[in-house]
Amino acid sequence: MSAPENNSPSRTSSLLRRMLLGEQLPLMVRLGLFIVLTVLLVVATIMLLPKLVILGPWGYVAGFIMNLLSSAAIVVPGPGFAAIMIMAAKLNPFILGIVVGIGGTIGELTGYWLGAQSREPLEGNRLYGFLLNAMAKMGGVMLLLFGLLPFLPVDAGGVLAGASRYPVSKFLIYVGIGKVLKSVAILYLAAKAFEWAEPYLRWLS
Repeated sequence: MSAPENNSPSRTSSLLRRMLLGEQLPLMVRLGLFIVLTVLLVVATIMLLPKLVILGPWGYVAGFIMNLLSSAAIVVPGPGFAAIMIMAAKLNPFILGIVVGIGGTIGELTGYWLGAQSREPLEGNRLYGFLLNAMAKMGGVMLLLFGLLPFLPVDAGGVLAGASRYPVSKFLIYVGIGKVLKSVAILYLAAKAFEWAEPYLRWLS
């Protein structure tokens, strides 16, 4: 008599959690993948940049998709933003920053899902109670800072929000505001840096 399959969804969820957390990959492998993917993506962006500019609005769509996928990656840090900074040399950095910020915010839902899936094992834990209290009182400010400050891991903010049952709509709003502001600022500075360096690059060539 075959065993009941009632637990198959939970087994699948557990496997996805382990994959998202990177438990299947050693740290050095993840770091190596990040470096290789970053180099490949940057080289591909440099080669395709003239075509992206000619495509007009589709260049912004490419940035949206690139940052969405990069933000959705938890196992390997997404290398997409390095390539997007190069795109800022030819595309409008303000429009590009808004578009990629929105794409990155949607991508952070993988971290939120991961936190929601990890909620049951944490229930009853004292730390979990502290987390619920902190998110209830300062959740918006915390998520805004996670999205805004480059040195804070936004994935961690998503996990916290999911584990504390923070409303998805508010999560997207606060993280989105932070990521859009951060993206616009970084891409504007990148565009200015390319503008400043362009005469020197021409002289070298």
